[in-house]
This record gives sequence, structure tokens and C-alpha cells, in this order.
Amino acid sequence: MLFSSIPFIFFFLPIVLGTFLALVHCRRVEAAKHWLIAASLVFYGNFIPIHLLLLALSTITNFLIGRRLLAAPSRAVLIAGLIFNVSILATFKYADFLVQDINFVFHTGLPTFGFLLPLGLSFFTFQKIAYLIDVYKGGTPRYGFRDFVLFVVFFPQLIAGPIVHHREIMPQIARLGQDRDVALDVAVGAAAFIIGLSKKLLIADSLSAYSDATFGAAAGGMTPHVILAWVGALSFALQIYFDFSAYSDMALGLGRMFGIKLPVNFLSPYKAVNIIEFWRRWHITLSTFLRDYLYIPLGGNRHGTFRRYLNLMIVMLLGGLWHGANWTFVVWGGLHGIYLSFNHAFQAVCPSPKLGFFGKIVARLVTLTAILIAWVFFRSSDFPTAFRMLSGMFQGGIVLPTAFARFFAMTPELADALHISFGGVIFHEVAGLANLAWIAAALVICFAAPNVAEWLANWELALYGGPRLAKRYSMLRFSPNPFWAVALGLLLTFCVIYQESTVPFLYFQF
Repeated sequence: MLFSSIPFIFFFLPIVLGTFLALVHCRRVEAAKHWLIAASLVFYGNFIPIHLLLLALSTITNFLIGRRLLAAPSRAVLIAGLIFNVSILATFKYADFLVQDINFVFHTGLPTFGFLLPLGLSFFTFQKIAYLIDVYKGGTPRYGFRDFVLFVVFFPQLIAGPIVHHREIMPQIARLGQDRDVALDVAVGAAAFIIGLSKKLLIADSLSAYSDATFGAAAGGMTPHVILAWVGALSFALQIYFDFSAYSDMALGLGRMFGIKLPVNFLSPYKAVNIIEFWRRWHITLSTFLRDYLYIPLGGNRHGTFRRYLNLMIVMLLGGLWHGANWTFVVWGGLHGIYLSFNHAFQAVCPSPKLGFFGKIVARLVTLTAILIAWVFFRSSDFPTAFRMLSGMFQGGIVLPTAFARFFAMTPELADALHISFGGVIFHEVAGLANLAWIAAALVICFAAPNVAEWLANWELALYGGPRLAKRYSMLRFSPNPFWAVALGLLLTFCVIYQESTVPFLYFQF
């Protein structure tokens, strides 16, 4: 059951939210918490029911280990807890990857396990690792079992984040239903949810056809021509941008409807003028986790320049591997490690470069180009596919529709010099004018439109408020009034009508 599916929007959510609000209104807060836990388990079990057992095992075990650490901090107990969590992640996510690599290197024929990856495993495993480490370090309150379970299984963040931190969420769960404006929470939450839904259905899912066609052709052995390659790479970059942005917005909105403010996880990352800023805007909770629980424990920047860059590379390589059991993800992470190292080195030489309007445009284009190259590895199923895409992007010729041939009839030498040929069905399917218009519109939204955190900052959609809406967007400022209710209602109706099929969120596979 996806956030963008009809059953979720018109059946699951109204029933769960309506019952929850009724229980809170009757001051049966404990019953409301139990109801929310039960609903979250139903939501998770709707995908692969057997994985509920793994979720339960992980949750109960981590709670008991946390209690043991609260009673008497023990390094051995902490290590046992970390091994337990990492072992689950390694078994379900990386066991087959390891077997395949052993077979490839040693020419063996070991069978793979064929485990299905439990949805959200990477997210709730990191969530619990952070909890155990914090308990061991001290200063973590003693949480009740019911509240801890709700913290783990709360369905808006369970499948694809954000990676919530116990210090941010547990206090809210403890006072759930108290001192809240229910109507405002539902209105603000619904606004964020509908905007996220429109990003998913109208933009991300539409762009998926273009990126799938291009990368599919490359996987089949074709080296795409330069226009097709760039259109395909850019289509995927925009697809994953709007897909992840959509989930993040919808999670924030759902959380707010239930009176729980989740942390912002996505802040217009393609507006970044460098890679450092990109990672402060993209998957913010993952970046925070890697910084606090890996980069800093490795030594951070406290042991000299070489160690700093080495730590950056280790963190980004592991961050890439976290996204998937494939060497292409590791290369993606490694590229970003290199980008970050060069960025930090440049800032050491030029600490505060002054960028005017055009300077920012150039910086954003350079940053986006670097990100696009890395996305090619992220999206490709294997290295040959990635190399064909890159070859097309930087070496391939240009294929134009046959109708354009008449413009070069008098100057065939020019067409030869520019490596232009004519025809090709894929050009019309992927790089046609309508598709290019979709990409152009998506780019305008990326670079010119405010994000949901900005749009709803005055209404405290998320934790820590978020950046304020710029004055130039004042006419678009949201307010819980009839105008916005009608406008968002029409947008929701259009999304439902436009929806042809339910496409899973990309981060479900990570």
C-alpha cells in the first residue's frame, strides 16, 4: 500500500486518522497510541506480511539491549547490539551480493539465498543503531515499551525515512494529543501531502518512462547518442529528485496530521552551488547520521588533512553501499567522496568565494553536471550500462528526426562534421519535444519554486521550522483558508484522475 495509491488515500488514511482523532478527542490517548501502532503494523504487513516478524524481532531485541545499557553501560553489550543490527542488514541486503562476488572472483558456483529485502530495513536499522549508541554514551531517558514501538513503526517514516532520532520523536510521542490545534495540524499536513502526491504522480512517474527507456537501451547493448544520453540521465536525475522529494513531503504531512513533526529531509538540493551544500540539502537525516555516527567517530577533521579526506571517502563509500548491494552504488558514493574532498580543498584555498547572479548559475550548472555523472552509476544495473551512457553523453553522435534531414540537404558536410544522423525511434520516444517540455518544466520547478518546507514554514510543518519563504513568493503563501482548500482539493482530484498505475517510490529499494 503506497502513499500514492487510491486505497491508502481514500480508505486507510481516513479510517486511521479519523479513529485516532476520535480517541484523542475522548482523551483516550493510550488507546490512540495502540491504535496507531496497530495501523502501522497493518500498513507494513500489507507489503510482505512475513517481514513483520523481522520488524518485531528487531524492535524487541533493541529495546531489551537498550534497557540493559541503561541499567549498566557495557561496551560488550553495545558491540553485541551493533553486531545484531548489522548482521540483519548484511544478511538480507548483502548476502547474495557477497556470494555473487565470490563466484565471480573464484569461479565457484555457490547458490544465492534469494532473500527478499524487507522494506525500510536500511532506515530502521540505522535508527536503532543511533539509539543504542546514544544510550551507551549516557543521557538518554528510559522510554516505555509502547512508546518505543510507536517510535519505530510509525508508518509515515517507516518505509523510506526520514531516519528519525529518538530525541526528536520520543518527547512528541510522550505528549501526543496534548496542546494541539487539530484542525490546523490536519490542514497543514494535508497541504504538504497533496503537494508531495502531485510531485510523485505528475512529475516523477512521468519522467520514469524516459529514464527507463534510455537506461534500458544502454543495458541492452546500445550506446545512446548524445542528446538521448543527456535526456535520459537528466530524466533520472529529475525523477529521483521529485520521487524522493514527494515521499519526504508526504511523510512530513502525514506526521503533522497525527501531531508528530518529523525532521526535514529534503531542501531543494539542486539549488546547491557546490557538493557540500548539496549534501546539506539531500537526504539530510542520512547525512546527519553518517556525520554523527561514522565520520566523527572515525576522527572527523581532527587528525590532519589526509585523515579528513580519508574519513570522507570511507563515509561516502559506505553511504553508497547503504543504498544498494551493487558496486555501481559504491562508485556513486566514491565519486561523491572525491567531489567533497575537492570541494573542501578548494574552500581551504578560497574560503569565501563571492558569487554574483551569473556566478551562482555557473556554480549550479557545474555542480549539477557532477551530480548527473554520478547518477549514471547509481541508476545503471552494471558497469557496461554506465559506460555506454557516459560514452553517449561525451562521445556519441547526434540523431535527429528524419524530417530534419532536409535542413542539411545542401550542407551534408556539416552534418558529417557534427556527427549528425537522422531517424531512430528512441529519439521520438525519449527525446521528443513533449518529453523535453516535461524536463524543462521540472527544471524550472527545481530552480525557481519554493520547497514545501519553505512554503509551510510559517505553520511549523516540520521540526526546527525550516527556511522562511522568500518575499518574491509572498503571493503563493499558504494559509488554511477556503481558497487553498479548493485549490488543493482540485489538485488532489486531478492527481487521482491522472494516475494510470501505482509506481513504487525509488527509495523503497534501498
